[in-house]
Amino acid sequence: MIKKLVMALLFISNALFLCAQQASIHGTVTTADGQPVSQISIVLKDTKWGTVSNENGLFQIKNIKPGEYTLELSFTGDIREQKAVSLHPGTNLELHFRIRETSKDLSEVIVETSKIMNRASVYSNKMPLANLENAQVVTAIPDVILRKQIAMSLEDAMKNATGMSKIWDATNRPDGGSIFVSRGFQTTTKARNGLPNIVNTNVEMANLDRIEVLKGPSGTLFGSIVNSYGGLINRITKRPYFYNGGYADVAYGSYNFMRASADANVVLKKDQMAFRINVAGQNQDSWQDAGFQQNYILAPSFIYKPNDRFTLNADAEIAGSKGNSNGGNFMFILPPSTINALLGSMLYARLPRETADGIMARAPKTLKEAYGTDRINELKLDYNRSFIANDVYSKTNTNSFFADARYQLSGNWTSQTAVTYSLSHNRGYAAFQYLLPNYPANLLHTLAGGTPDFGVPGTDSIARMVWKPVGSTKTFDIQQNFVSDYTFGKLRNRMVAGLDYLSYRSDVTYYYFSGLLHGVAPYPYLFDVADAGGRAGSGLVYNKPNIDNAYQTRGNVNASPYIQHSDVFSGYINNITNITDQLIVSAGVRVDRFDNKQKDAVPEKVKPVQTKVSPKFGLIFMPVKDQLSLFANYQNGFTNQFGLSRDSIAFDPEAANQKEVGIKYALFKNKLTGSISYYDILVKNVVRQDPAAPNFSIQDGEQHSKGVEVEVLANPYRGWTLLFGYGYNDSKMQKADADVNGLRPVPAGPYHTFNFWTNYTFTTTVLDGLGVGFSLNHSGESNAVNSNFDGRLILPAATILGAHLTYDRKRYRIGLKVNNAGNEKYWKGWTNFIPQMSRQLIGTIAYKF
Repeated sequence: MIKKLVMALLFISNALFLCAQQASIHGTVTTADGQPVSQISIVLKDTKWGTVSNENGLFQIKNIKPGEYTLELSFTGDIREQKAVSLHPGTNLELHFRIRETSKDLSEVIVETSKIMNRASVYSNKMPLANLENAQVVTAIPDVILRKQIAMSLEDAMKNATGMSKIWDATNRPDGGSIFVSRGFQTTTKARNGLPNIVNTNVEMANLDRIEVLKGPSGTLFGSIVNSYGGLINRITKRPYFYNGGYADVAYGSYNFMRASADANVVLKKDQMAFRINVAGQNQDSWQDAGFQQNYILAPSFIYKPNDRFTLNADAEIAGSKGNSNGGNFMFILPPSTINALLGSMLYARLPRETADGIMARAPKTLKEAYGTDRINELKLDYNRSFIANDVYSKTNTNSFFADARYQLSGNWTSQTAVTYSLSHNRGYAAFQYLLPNYPANLLHTLAGGTPDFGVPGTDSIARMVWKPVGSTKTFDIQQNFVSDYTFGKLRNRMVAGLDYLSYRSDVTYYYFSGLLHGVAPYPYLFDVADAGGRAGSGLVYNKPNIDNAYQTRGNVNASPYIQHSDVFSGYINNITNITDQLIVSAGVRVDRFDNKQKDAVPEKVKPVQTKVSPKFGLIFMPVKDQLSLFANYQNGFTNQFGLSRDSIAFDPEAANQKEVGIKYALFKNKLTGSISYYDILVKNVVRQDPAAPNFSIQDGEQHSKGVEVEVLANPYRGWTLLFGYGYNDSKMQKADADVNGLRPVPAGPYHTFNFWTNYTFTTTVLDGLGVGFSLNHSGESNAVNSNFDGRLILPAATILGAHLTYDRKRYRIGLKVNNAGNEKYWKGWTNFIPQMSRQLIGTIAYKF
């Protein structure tokens, strides 16, 4: 035994000695004005050793045989610099290169191609990490793509995200902006530069440099407040740079679309201090008879970099929005609630119970029986009518402030300290509508004549609703991260360890009155009932003066508070180890302490503090280094639950566990990149109705979601880019309430999604700077309602085409785009349906300085 141990120790010592005889080179590549250069090739001439710089300009070449070499820096084949190096056994040479060009001088096509093809992620991993080294799928959408597409909102940008689809427009409410579905779960943007930042409106793109979409639950690094089980949308903002420049542009388009924006950067002290400001204002009217949305943003940012070791960034977003979602937002009154209301009305009118029950036994039981169809596109509803008024709108103002400081403690350790604070205010009126089936009105009219009848299925009337949100939402977060990067022979170890404190305060109250449905049944939020053709059935006009009057005279104003106060203290660590050049393992864990400050809202026997441990693991094998990686991961997400079972047992946090395997590739000198992955997500500890005691809940529900995602990004020729994505998702409720057990959840969206975009920009002919492109987005059939009791209401599949034309020169840029080129009628929704914009043409012109 001792002999074997000695032999093993000798073997390990010999291996370490051989590793120590190898040499390595690491360092940075920056422009003449100090900006990092990504995707620049660094090779030892006439050898196999080489690499490319990442988005921070960092590079590393390991396991080099000692000797004399010539180091070459090149960009698309053009040699930028050569340097003779002498490497001795065990040498770890540090080199810093500064190329001749400034960021502004570099060929725009080269820079654009570099940004498009760069899939590395820094903010989303809280450390620099190449795409092929990351065991998690991350979709990156850089500003280059958005500029070529003339994208002006987050909804435009997310059309490039594989497997994702919008299911709800932004509502100006504190629960977030536009809602998307990813891997069978709803998600919205709650992260900015890796920090919590919850927005209530559609996100303005003026100050965004990049959007990163992390797929699957990411609770380990981001906690429960920010993360969703299906993915995380992380907005990466523009930073100041060290030369003077910017642009100003204006745009005009269909439906009174008007937009003006500007981006200006000023150097305050050469290579050390700079200031940048982005501003934008936009108006968009609905294609329908009423509806509008107006947004503005003022986003100043500042950088101070006194030396190569310390960087301070500070910025702010002063943003506002007012509008009414560009038109109609239609919901449904489900048959059970209608039947109960009608039954109550008949009993109130002293109709014998036996007679009333006999009548209601013949009532429609499903949505299809009530409306005469289970497909939204077959409803007899005018696509171009909104049933609202332009003076009925809500307003949101959000002021957010951010700061982060990075300090290079040593060659191996970096400190990152970040703080964010945001305050949002809500006010005004929020309008929405309910689609009314015909049978309640038919029954009430015929009941008086003694011959009760439910009439013909259909919907000839709309209930016009309104509520008034008043209040504010505050978010404060502070993070301290320590990032390390060590190399021991062939072994490289990177780690981030952090502490996080998040305070969330939502104090919003929704005020509403009640009306009489068909003059008989009291109903909350109801202003009046209008003819589906747009004529007011009650004689009232739906406008602000009449709504103001209703709040003052109806005498039944109610308040529905949305109060949520919580503090979250977290500690986390994520470690990534390159065991060899081909094998990488990662592991992380988060300890999350959630403190529900609303102790009065928590049952007496439930402690308001919950602690949750969230682990993650990853494995990568690279059969072809820096070109092909096989990956697998286990990831976790969670949601705190506060309540008691009928046995007075407190609920645990709901938990989602993902298992995923896939392939990532970066082939042909990074001209073809992408990923193919299969995921399986199981959500456990879902709270549902207790089958044995309907007035109580039980925590044994499950949701199972699995699927495939394929992403391809290619740059076959200089100036030509193609992006393709396909997603398939199969979600099912397991051990759920009887109403939905065994069914696909409504928030899961469509089974199939497909996105495609291509653009070609001429670079060498008289057409230099002219770009032509088009896009295609397909969203499969999904459900607005899916119930074992109420049946389905189906949102039909839709394929939306877009096209754009740009002409980009040194001093100006002209663009033209068409949205929904096929003028498709389509709807988005989740327990509702929202008609989407008809064909729209937008033109833009920008001056660059």
